[in-house]
Order: sequence, then structure tokens, then C-alpha cells
Amino acid sequence: MKIFTDIEEFLGKKAYRDKRLIKLKERFESKKITFVSLEFTKDNIANCEGLFLKKDSVLDYIIADLEKAETLLERVQRRELLERVIKILEEEKTLFSSLKEEEVAELKNFAFLTAKPVVLFNGSGDEEALEKIIDKCGYISFFAAGPKEARAWLIKKGSTIVDAAGRIHTDLAKGFIRAEVYNARDIDEYKNPQDAKAKGIMKVVDKEYIINNGDVIDVKFKV
Repeated sequence: MKIFTDIEEFLGKKAYRDKRLIKLKERFESKKITFVSLEFTKDNIANCEGLFLKKDSVLDYIIADLEKAETLLERVQRRELLERVIKILEEEKTLFSSLKEEEVAELKNFAFLTAKPVVLFNGSGDEEALEKIIDKCGYISFFAAGPKEARAWLIKKGSTIVDAAGRIHTDLAKGFIRAEVYNARDIDEYKNPQDAKAKGIMKVVDKEYIINNGDVIDVKFKV
């Protein structure tokens, strides 16, 4: 996931050292741990999923959007929405936080900067900032864990277990049969997989299951 930023110390790739994944590695004594990473860049803002900005610079992006909206108003038909856009920007608010999801989607071709999720830097540590960015951009984390590796992936909120299986490997999605799922928050509530099943912590789900933040999945599939 690419994020535009004007904060020099965040440029480059940053691993989100999720405490839940670290705990899974310890529990399974995994030989390897693989975190998700976010790539922060100050280039090509149009291809970024969100903006991570200094508090005192966000107004510059609002003003840039306002100038674009005023120009567009003179030559496009969708005047009602653009008039709302101008009003929001004149109040020094971002479009993503002020418009409905379908309205943001309607504006996509205009490439307004603040129609993307905007997170402001408040001086907090990396992990807190990364967690906030992931959430604001509409993603959650899911995991797979075992003796070989404990690994995290990002996926859009509202995605199915088959979508998650496909993030791991396309074969898992194509041949999906079912999956065993539990949440990382419950890892201290059972001694082994059989105990987890008996307590109802681990459940077998079909392809309609919607992934929750922190789910640990084990996909059963056919080749």
C-alpha cells in the first residue's frame, strides 16, 4: 500500500510490527515472521491510497483542491456536487471526511487530493501512525500462523474469506473448500486446536464468511 507523505522521516517502506502477529509467532514458535509494510512516498500522489501529512500543511492540499473545483465548476455538468465540494473546502475540511462514499467515488476522475483518506501526523510513534493509516484507508489485518511462519496481510474491510485466501495464493481461492478461523485476541483462551474447537473459539466457515480484523485463518482447498 502506497501512502503519500510530506514527513521526511517516514519516507520509504515501514513494517507494521503488529503486536498480535508477534504474539502468534511466540505461541507457535514460528521460525519466521512477516509483517505487512506500507510504502511512504512524496511522488505520484495520484497512485497513493492515502495522505499522511503534517498538521500545518493540510491546508495547502485543501486550497489546491479548491482551485481545481472552482475551475471545474465552469465546464462540467455535475454542478450540484461541485458546489458542495467548494463549500466543504472553503470550510477548510477534507473531502474524504465530509462526503458520502458514493460521492467520493463519483469524484474519482477529478483526482481531488483530499478525496483520499487523510491522516495527520501528531508526533506519535510509528506503530500508532501506521495503525491509524491502515484503518483510515479502509483496511484490516488477517494472519496465518504455524511452525514455519507467522504472517500478516492487509485486506479491505468487508472482504470474504475467499478474498483473503486469494491474498495468500490464487490457488487457495480457486480451490477453496472451507477454512478454520479464530481471532488473534483469543489466543490465550485455549491450549491447542482441539481445545479451541471445543470452546467454540475456532470455527469452520464457508466462502460467505466476512473477515474480521485480527482473524487467523487456515484454508482447506483442492488443487
